Amino acid sequence: MALDYKFSIDGKLMQVTTKGFDDSVDEAVSYGEAIIKFCVENQCRQVLMDETEMTAALDEVSQYQMVQRLLSQIPDGLDVAIVVNSRNYRETSFGVLVAENRGVHIKMFTEIEPAREWLQQQS
Repeated sequence: MALDYKFSIDGKLMQVTTKGFDDSVDEAVSYGEAIIKFCVENQCRQVLMDETEMTAALDEVSQYQMVQRLLSQIPDGLDVAIVVNSRNYRETSFGVLVAENRGVHIKMFTEIEPAREWLQQQS
């Protein structure tokens, strides 16, 4: 497995810290499903994903496939802030756009603090 991730909870906020790289669409879907499951079990309303230490991301076609496979599992009313490094910006932004276009309340950032501020404004 090429991804290493950790979850933590602070009230209704789930924080995910991820390192490594997406090895395949299946791995990325498993990662997304783990986030969703943990979030549902802990009744989170917001997710802050720190992916600044990821070394690579799926290509745009794979991003599309991943989002399509996860859409039906994402809880309604969930706010998601994803923080990426500049190396992965283009690929990840495509996946975020696909998710936004399908009704997911998600926004991408390159720094943690603006992501936290955006999530606080959603409360």
